[in-house]
Amino acid sequence: MKIINKNINGLVLMAMLPMLGLNSFAAKNLLISDIDDTIKKTGIHSGGVAAHALGTINEFAGMSILYGSWYKTTGASGKVEYLTAAPGVIDTLGLDFLRESGFPPGRGDIVNFVVSGRDPRSENSGDFKARNLIEIYEQEKPEVMILIGDNGEQDITAYSELMKYVSGRNGTTRVYSFIHHVYESAGMAIPSGHIPFVTAADLAVHFANHGWIREDGLTRVLGEIEYDSGAEKYKTAVKPDFMECASFREWPELSSGVLAQASNASAIIASYAQVKANVTGLCQNY
Repeated sequence: MKIINKNINGLVLMAMLPMLGLNSFAAKNLLISDIDDTIKKTGIHSGGVAAHALGTINEFAGMSILYGSWYKTTGASGKVEYLTAAPGVIDTLGLDFLRESGFPPGRGDIVNFVVSGRDPRSENSGDFKARNLIEIYEQEKPEVMILIGDNGEQDITAYSELMKYVSGRNGTTRVYSFIHHVYESAGMAIPSGHIPFVTAADLAVHFANHGWIREDGLTRVLGEIEYDSGAEKYKTAVKPDFMECASFREWPELSSGVLAQASNASAIIASYAQVKANVTGLCQNY
């Protein structure tokens, strides 16, 4: 990435733009993630958004473990990028959040894995993300492209545009779109073609079913969400006050293949069942 400065109405904004030559190896497996309301508890549509946005350790529980497990499993063939439409200096908060929460690649050079710098005067969130997704796709041409966003702003629109773009060019890349079910009345409905998730646990089940994470990663994420969702002190890390999820019914089933290869399938089944019970209760009772 290249860091540049923009001067807009006298305010200097930091922007990070993709630059070929840095971080430019072609990835077979590419994970592209939004930040706010996807992995970070921000509350874009809540009255307390400012307080949430300023935090640098307010992670949705288990997401850094899941991304780290994916990153470890894919090894040299994998690359992760964080695509945010947050404008200007707000980007520095996103960088601090990624570093302090332990998201991969987990080094000081994480700035090289963030695409940002939207000018809100000239481009909306959806257009900015769609344009950059297409540029990343054309640069990488991966075998698998995993998109992770939320239903609060324009991720669904942008991810749909990329999928149409790849399909229209008869691309061989397999594109998967996972959308965090954060809002109901204030958010977009999650259409067919996009896979909803409500916690890192059910997203981890999807990843395990695809073979993207190993048993140890799945077990760690399930254990994290099981504990946090059942503890009064930590439950808002799973279901913050602004999150609306009473209607969520899309819990995936653990595949028979995953369970057949697991060293302790019964423990995994029990942990996932407890997660579903805990989180369903949190979603209904808030």
